[in-house]
Amino acid sequence: MQLITAHRTLLASAVVAALVLPGATPAQAAATGAVGGRLTTSTGAAAAEVQVQVYEADSYNYVDNTSTDADGNYTIAGLPTGSYLVGYFPLEQPGQYYRQHPTIWDANPVTVTAGGTARADDQLFGTGTITGQLVNTAGDPVPDLYIEAREVETDGASGGRTDDQGRFTFTTRPGRYILSFQPIEGSYQVQYVPGKTDRDSATVFEVKADEATVVNETALPVGGLSGRFTTATGAPLADAQVVVSAGNSSGAYTDTDANGEFSVQLLPGSYIVGLYAGDRQQYYRGKLTSEEADHVEVRGGRQTRITDSLLGTGSVTVQAVDSVTGAPIANFCAQSVCSKGTGTVTVTGLPQGGHTIYLDTPDRLHFSRERAGVKVKANRDTKLTVKLRPGAVISTTIVDRQSGAPLADVCLDTFLPKQASLQDGYGDCSDRNGRIQVGPLTAGSYKLFAVPLSDTYGRQWVGANGGTGDEREALAVTATAGQVVTGPQVRLDRAGTVTGTVTDPTGKPVPNAGVSVLTGHPGVGAQDATTDEHGVYTLERLGPYAWPLVVNANPYASVWSGDKTSRFTATPVTVTAGAAATHNVQLDQGVELTGTFRTPDGTPFTSGFVIARSADTGDIAGNGWMTDGQFRMRLKGPQRIFFTYNTSLGEKQFDGRYLVTRPDGTRKLGLFSVPASGSMSVELVVPTR
Repeated sequence: MQLITAHRTLLASAVVAALVLPGATPAQAAATGAVGGRLTTSTGAAAAEVQVQVYEADSYNYVDNTSTDADGNYTIAGLPTGSYLVGYFPLEQPGQYYRQHPTIWDANPVTVTAGGTARADDQLFGTGTITGQLVNTAGDPVPDLYIEAREVETDGASGGRTDDQGRFTFTTRPGRYILSFQPIEGSYQVQYVPGKTDRDSATVFEVKADEATVVNETALPVGGLSGRFTTATGAPLADAQVVVSAGNSSGAYTDTDANGEFSVQLLPGSYIVGLYAGDRQQYYRGKLTSEEADHVEVRGGRQTRITDSLLGTGSVTVQAVDSVTGAPIANFCAQSVCSKGTGTVTVTGLPQGGHTIYLDTPDRLHFSRERAGVKVKANRDTKLTVKLRPGAVISTTIVDRQSGAPLADVCLDTFLPKQASLQDGYGDCSDRNGRIQVGPLTAGSYKLFAVPLSDTYGRQWVGANGGTGDEREALAVTATAGQVVTGPQVRLDRAGTVTGTVTDPTGKPVPNAGVSVLTGHPGVGAQDATTDEHGVYTLERLGPYAWPLVVNANPYASVWSGDKTSRFTATPVTVTAGAAATHNVQLDQGVELTGTFRTPDGTPFTSGFVIARSADTGDIAGNGWMTDGQFRMRLKGPQRIFFTYNTSLGEKQFDGRYLVTRPDGTRKLGLFSVPASGSMSVELVVPTR
């Protein structure tokens, strides 16, 4: 980090020379500034001869360096205007960043202005030392081995090497540290102090300023693991990769030689041995998955030997039928092998054991399926018939609205009523001729939402003759299982943007607020735009229509444009192609909703999301992370909501809509009314059977 290459020095010189070339105007010459300051030690004395480096704040790219003088002063000039990070690197002491941060990611930026000097005074951390000796099990010193100390909270690292007596001493800043080293040359295996092979079992050492923390350690005895691998016919398996791994600790890897032999050195422990030969993968002994693998115990000072062979292979012949009619499906694919109209696929070269066979249909008229637990025997063919559920397909073309030219790379999302959401990714997309097929879909009435991948065109709900920003104005397309239906042609308009500022009730900017035209599932991170540190956002790729916008940010209530609670009641923002509309939003904390989430016997669910949704649109109105059966969220009122959930109870997962029981014993969607102000609480009881 402290070395400056000749290339960088020449490049920096070239940049400075370019700024003062003959003919440069005074304005051009003044377009740079400087960073300067005074660095002191932890006791307040001048910190002399400390290297100072400057980086670009946005990219963390190195820019320039200097050293402090006898009084601790430094200046780095000729910096283009902008934001920078400053680092300090004293000899034999951990580096740090302005202002007293251990990592560059946390450093405070300084702003350089034309003709000015940004002041960055700082003080070096106080330091302590870690000292000790490393010996082997015989008590002999272990020389020339690097000891690493990694801080628990920041993951910052420091360390030093053992001398010929196995002793080590190095300086580090105060904190809580885990010490480790790699005792086997050429291996990535790590031993954690004291005598552990997984980090979670390591001792945490407290280092204090101006004090020495003594850590003595004995290197674990090394064991050996060797063996021989052969083909299914008993021939040597040469040039196969052998990967030895353990649960929370590293292992080793090597290749088999011409005779199929391998040998590695390992710390004591229990290991899984994986074998990779071409496209074949299996685990000792004769297993197809790591979960099924036999564990191999390696003991210090001893040699363990194993032998194994590649499993023999067999085949599976698959036929697919319609799950409703029972009719054979002529065109389908299994494990990427396609029937090509024959109605039969034979998948060969499958190792003996249990397999999962994946099936899909090129015409998209059936849902894909994974058939698990297919037993394959060596040198045998297994017959398999798989039922595929029929689905629907919507077919259309996508064109430029003005010219009629086909458009590629435009994706279509399809939504049933009250299921529209901002997707984390893209749906099916058009080819170079603008053609697109979306499916398989369950039967139902769908609205189409077009999402161009480029910034040229805007998103739209697909109407009969063009786009709209209102789902209610989109054309409904009825999809029938087993059929291809033609949807409306998608005519795209050029994109416009919306920009604005999000503030809190006091008028203070709200950073990291999400701004969208649809709501996305919490935890997925699907947002159209996010406000910067000034609360400013720019929402792009919108068609030139009237759009409802939603803004959400913790700890405030989500709100739709016009200070509304719903996408359908929102005051739309009109977007113009090639222009930027303005929409400013002030958030408030709304109504606090608290609740419990339990089983009928009162057992609290462990964790997960509880989501409140608008009864009118199905959009997310608010959400809360549930812990030990309790959750809270903030909602805009008044409005009617229902709940969905993605939760866990121990190791079991539960998701769905929250239902209530009617007097006649039937179940229906539970609806709740959020007041205009104040607070509310709910008790949600969810059966687990």
